[in-house]
Amino acid sequence: MRAKYPSPACQWWILLRVAVKQSFIYKGNILLMVAGTAALQGTQLLFIGVLLDRFGVIAGWSTPQIAFLYGLRLTAHGIASVFFGQHLVIDSVIREGDFDRFLLRPVNPLIQLLTRWFNVGAIGDLALGLGILIVAIVIAPLPWTPWLVALIVVAAIGGGLLEAGLQIGLSGLSFRLGSTRNLKISVDHTLRDFGAYPLPVFGPVGVFALTFGLPLAFIAYLPATVVLDKTAELLVPVWLAVSAPLVGPVCLCAGWWFFMRQARHYTSPGA
Repeated sequence: MRAKYPSPACQWWILLRVAVKQSFIYKGNILLMVAGTAALQGTQLLFIGVLLDRFGVIAGWSTPQIAFLYGLRLTAHGIASVFFGQHLVIDSVIREGDFDRFLLRPVNPLIQLLTRWFNVGAIGDLALGLGILIVAIVIAPLPWTPWLVALIVVAAIGGGLLEAGLQIGLSGLSFRLGSTRNLKISVDHTLRDFGAYPLPVFGPVGVFALTFGLPLAFIAYLPATVVLDKTAELLVPVWLAVSAPLVGPVCLCAGWWFFMRQARHYTSPGA
């Protein structure tokens, strides 16, 4: 009789819980990492605050609206980092031959990679993002309707899945290129630096590039225009902005598929 294994989702959840428990052994280190990550993200928020204090608005967006956009983007980034950020170690896993062990176990190798350790510092991103988001909703002010709350939650999750899909897909290139760390860092910095501002700041060409080239707009900007009733400034149809959160699961599935396809080109360092 064949053994029945848990579903991939259950495998991921079980292994992630184990990784979380291991990471929480040293509580003092956890506090330092969380505080450090939050402080790093806070410096960008401080810079945006200085700009708003100097000019009042940025591309027609007020301080509460910019805060909402920033909070939504950072929350999405926190979700991606907390649950999928372990892709960062793919280069060393391939180089040191640890991927061999992944292939010998009855668990999807990508699931093993994503649960190899837990990115404690990412909790700082998620906590700060949620805090800014809640404050922005209060001071905007936005009506606390079930529709609004559901839209914000779905947008944050969708944005997180989109970012995770991009990074997982890029991680798959490590099987051919040997290292994608610098490439992934460049994408991460682009999402961080450009995602905190309303896209009209970058002109029509920039809006097009950050929507259909690197799909940054779908992470926070497009959902934010719907929530804040600023769809009049969009260069894309409103229905695309409303459906932006759906791009996240599609991107994650595409990134996952691409990673597994590229994994076929893995060559053990001992071969």
